[in-house]
Amino acid sequence: MKERTITRVATDVLILGGGSAGIWAARQAKLEHPELDVLIVDKAAQDWGGLMSLSGGDLEVTMPGEDPGEWVQDLVYYWDGLCDQLMMREIWEDSHNVFSTYQDLGLEFFDLPEGGYRSVPQRNLPHIRLYPYKYKGTGGAAMRDALVGEMNQLGVRRMGRIFITEFLKRDSRVCGAFGFNLVTGEAYEFQCACVVNASGSPSYKPTYNNNTCTGESILAAFRAGASLRNFEFLNIWNVPRQFAWEGQTILMPLGAKFVNRFGTPVMEPYSPVLGSNTDPHYLTRAMALEISQGRGPITLDMSAIREEDRILIRPQTGSQLLHYNKLMEEGIQFFTDPLEWIPQIQMVIGAIDADVQGRTGVDGLFAAGRCRSLDPGVYMGGFALTTTAVTGRKAGAAAAEYACGSDRPEPDRDPALQAAQVMDRIGREGSSAHDVLRQIQTLMAPYDVTILKTREGLERAQKGLDTLAAEVLPRLGSESPHYLAKALEVEAIAEISRLYVTASLFRTDSRAGHYRQDYPDRYEDWLCWVILHNEDGQAVPHRQPVPVEQYPYPVTGYYRDNFTF
Repeated sequence: MKERTITRVATDVLILGGGSAGIWAARQAKLEHPELDVLIVDKAAQDWGGLMSLSGGDLEVTMPGEDPGEWVQDLVYYWDGLCDQLMMREIWEDSHNVFSTYQDLGLEFFDLPEGGYRSVPQRNLPHIRLYPYKYKGTGGAAMRDALVGEMNQLGVRRMGRIFITEFLKRDSRVCGAFGFNLVTGEAYEFQCACVVNASGSPSYKPTYNNNTCTGESILAAFRAGASLRNFEFLNIWNVPRQFAWEGQTILMPLGAKFVNRFGTPVMEPYSPVLGSNTDPHYLTRAMALEISQGRGPITLDMSAIREEDRILIRPQTGSQLLHYNKLMEEGIQFFTDPLEWIPQIQMVIGAIDADVQGRTGVDGLFAAGRCRSLDPGVYMGGFALTTTAVTGRKAGAAAAEYACGSDRPEPDRDPALQAAQVMDRIGREGSSAHDVLRQIQTLMAPYDVTILKTREGLERAQKGLDTLAAEVLPRLGSESPHYLAKALEVEAIAEISRLYVTASLFRTDSRAGHYRQDYPDRYEDWLCWVILHNEDGQAVPHRQPVPVEQYPYPVTGYYRDNFTF
């Protein structure tokens, strides 16, 4: 075992993740308690802004005079009852504060000559609406730049290229974290009063905007005693086969639709009322069935979108403009030519179970953004930018209050032992993380594992993941700190996939983003969340009934009943 120097860094509030949730948490903590030291640590470059930087910048907002309760009722229906009504009401009530703050920071949204703002209805729901950023393709980067300016003024410290591997504890309290610089290999022990985990959803590194978040911090929270929720749900998008595109949640309400090889609208036999203007998880379900039955490829028909509406989706700068211009150079007209789209797994929806203030049930550990669970695998455009900001605000405020007057205890476990276990892997030859990731993706990609789930498909994936864990993952190479980080990411993706399979096998009905071909019906005794508890190192699923009798709105309808699969 090599002796390693560990750099110790002390702070009051340690925030893991520098995306929307992490920055909003840091901002709120400093606004409410300027005397506290707040530090953001991110494994990507400092101030990169997370997936917010690559987003369109659109928000879902309840405007003054609107009833947030009506938006909650939309979600009760849309999420097939799996809605924490009290939490979501608080989020919608706070959403306009986020909108106003961005405006105060100089961001612009589409306004109307008669007053108010241009909006786009979402998923054929009565109330929930998306408010597009004024300059397509620039919103997320503008949000990042404005918030980074705020952090500079408030004195929030930031560190980039730091990979966190474990939360450190004193007795039952989280009081720090261990990590390393993925460029230099320098080891770090972070000591703090409390931690806000805001690191994002675990993804499969599919396309341009999901290459960073892989779930290792969610697993670290699970090992520290936090419970997990909604792991049976995946985020599955329909994406162009040959290029990346952001914003189909605007395309569909404006009239775009998917058609099969015969020119027939894909959703016509499955949902003639809603058609293509619905959630991607229902669209990809129909696409998978059409392709399986020989009616692919699937293309996007945008001929019904009016010319005056194209300003909402034609990019003006950023990566989307690069894609758009490349298509034009290749002679492909985005709005008029048929473009093939396919289903693609983006990420696992499952995350940490936490309350609206981000409390996880583990002393000293808070969660914010997409690494804490909210939705059951169906969502709306602009939802993530709103919820990451609001949950970041709330967790930052709660963590700052916790840190006031709290000490920074020494951890039970000597960080040198963790440093040796992790860092001694550097220089080890072995399997390529890229190749192993491909093996995981191959196990998870079949329709009967992800979109049209069956016990046979899930158990096949489970067996393959067990074999990988036993025979392949122990041989991963780590020839440098950078490749050590890649190996740890792949290990996390494999373990996250096992949790997904466990939860998917456990839930034997179909609702929201979860569809079992062998259990295609909805059963009332499954009006519950699947919670994964850490029991002696094993993830054990349990049912947590939705407390509808304590909520203000009864479950009177189910969005999934609009579909016949």
